[in-house]
Amino acid sequence: MQYLAIFLIVYGIFLLASFLFQFPFIYRMGKVKIMIKLMGKTGFNITLIILGLGFLILGIFLY
Repeated sequence: MQYLAIFLIVYGIFLLASFLFQFPFIYRMGKVKIMIKLMGKTGFNITLIILGLGFLILGIFLY
């Protein structure tokens, strides 16, 4: 269970960093382009924040 918690914490930090720094390799992926087309860039950024915080909090809770 500890490995899952560490993975969730790292993944949550990665999602939040990808929102803050707008990594180009994230925004150029095909599925992400479709999501941005459907939700808009602001909606996608909000999704990144919510998922990042959710995974981070869940990882901290499990740790």
